[in-house]
Amino acid sequence: MYKRILVPLDGSRFSSYTLIPAYEIADRFNSEIIFLRVIEPARSIAVSGGNFILSESPHSAALTMDIALEEESRQVKRAKSYLKRKTKTGRCNSTKCKYRVRVGYPGEEIITVAKNEKVDLIIMSSHSRGGIKRAILGSVTDEVIRKSKNSVLVIHPKSS
Repeated sequence: MYKRILVPLDGSRFSSYTLIPAYEIADRFNSEIIFLRVIEPARSIAVSGGNFILSESPHSAALTMDIALEEESRQVKRAKSYLKRKTKTGRCNSTKCKYRVRVGYPGEEIITVAKNEKVDLIIMSSHSRGGIKRAILGSVTDEVIRKSKNSVLVIHPKSS
């Protein structure tokens, strides 16, 4: 029924709640698990001085962007290392696992990877935000549920 399962992980303890259900479903259906980590794209940050934004010369703007791109590159390397460890330990010894790292906006990238990898199921966690926080910050999980053509299993964080 489920040949490929996509499990987006952002490194939070909330996203780790998806691992056990993902392994159990993969074991039951002899599925492949694809772990995904999405790194948001580098952005140059404007320097603020009180009530005004300081103007940047073209050289300083380029330098700021170079710094942002270097940080993005470091984050991609850390994400690859993190996901590689996930595929080399634990239940991935008995379940076929692989990983992908993408740079982009999480909801869009999750949907794109699911389509490109011909995923049958996406398993995601909810950060359990409600009300105003969700309205202001948005929800990647909500976006994937609304826009993806895939089945999405949402795992809510454990109650404390």
